[in-house]
Amino acid sequence: MKESYQSMGVAGDAKMSDGIINCKSSSYHSISETDTDVNKIAAKDIPSHQSAHRKRCCKKHKSFLSGIILGAFLVCSRTLYEDVRLMMTIIHSSSTNDRTHNPKLHTLNTLLHLHSHNQTIVSIGPRPYFLINEMDNSNPELKRTLQKCALNIKSFRPSDFVLGHRGAALQFPEHTDRSHDAATRMGAGVVECDINLTKDEQLICRHERCDLHLTTNVLMTPLASKCTKQFRPAIGNLPATAKCCTTDFTLSEIQTQMCGRMSSSNKHAKTPQQYISHTKSFQTELYAHDCPHIQSHKNFIDVVNANGGSFSPEYKMLDYKFTKQYTRQMFLQQVLHDYNSTDPSRVYFQGFEWEDLYYVAKTPLNTFALDKNWIALTYTRHQLLNYFHPLVDHGVTAIAPSISMLLEVDTENNLVPTLYAKVARELGLGIVAWTLERSDALSKGGGWYYSTLSQVLRTDSDVIKVLDVLYEDVGIMAIWTDWP
Repeated sequence: MKESYQSMGVAGDAKMSDGIINCKSSSYHSISETDTDVNKIAAKDIPSHQSAHRKRCCKKHKSFLSGIILGAFLVCSRTLYEDVRLMMTIIHSSSTNDRTHNPKLHTLNTLLHLHSHNQTIVSIGPRPYFLINEMDNSNPELKRTLQKCALNIKSFRPSDFVLGHRGAALQFPEHTDRSHDAATRMGAGVVECDINLTKDEQLICRHERCDLHLTTNVLMTPLASKCTKQFRPAIGNLPATAKCCTTDFTLSEIQTQMCGRMSSSNKHAKTPQQYISHTKSFQTELYAHDCPHIQSHKNFIDVVNANGGSFSPEYKMLDYKFTKQYTRQMFLQQVLHDYNSTDPSRVYFQGFEWEDLYYVAKTPLNTFALDKNWIALTYTRHQLLNYFHPLVDHGVTAIAPSISMLLEVDTENNLVPTLYAKVARELGLGIVAWTLERSDALSKGGGWYYSTLSQVLRTDSDVIKVLDVLYEDVGIMAIWTDWP
């Protein structure tokens, strides 16, 4: 039996010898004394989604000859022990701090960590290994553990800990078929669709109602004349501008006459071609050729379903004036209707308008309350309790703020949870953070997402330190990323 363990890549030291075996592929998935490091190295190989499969696998072994049965039992019993240990760890973490008043949180923790219907084979690429190797020695134990994980984990599955932000928008045109497909193939268990309306009241995946001039080639098509504000070239100190909205066009016009592109604009442009030819330095046009298909909400569901993934629709249209003929509640219902035949555990509704979530929270669906109320960072503990209580009272599953609302730098230059994060967790709210891999190199300051933390972030590999503190100290249950 010792030889069979070695043939599956078991590490020699005691910590790394405790692991999880994928019975289907006979590949060994090594895990340290806590499961958290695997979440952080790849966030795609959380053993959560393999439990049901292992039970089927072990059951199959019962029909083998007695010697093989014994060997399989020894291997799978080890696996089942790890499953029980992981389950108890998660149940314990979700039960601390008097979290019992929000039963949906317990359900969500189980879904995020111990369940997945998705068996897509994941290709994570070289970036996680690059980031690990580039880590400095300020946290040698974390680096050493992740290096061991990188050495021993040979295959990956999608995890609902990882949420594909607009798909895989760092390298693929956002909310296109390519971006949504790539997100799952890179390990995102959940993929996002920001939902807006077209002129003919069809649901379409666009981050903003009026971003078509930024995310499509509409200015290069005959449809440009229909834009809310047509292209105006830069003149003197006045920047080039345009404004093209989903409500300017029918769904058919958008899908048959426009192509998705990397989101960008050139404020110095003199022509529409110059305006749309300004991809950010940390992105690429490699996957933007041959007219990426812009996704309707139903197209999005089809693509994610084909990959066995889960869904995170976000209610948009916040700047839209609804009418008596078509109300906001009708908009909410239209979105909900598209999930009538979907397992509720696979749907994570989100929105900045919390009243929308109170409406959805009456259903079995999960709800994430997006938050960009920076003033809340100045609140006292008592004010934060009052701020969060409506979410708890309405059964909203999780609060979802930016990373900078969850972390701060203390007097010793350590990353630590904010009071906002501590109170949210104390009340039993789940926490989902946004967004990794959506900005320039951390050596250049990291942009807006890391603006309050830039004094202690010096290289791209420091993002692992950020994720480590978010998971271990803040206690996030999932995180949005542009590059799953």
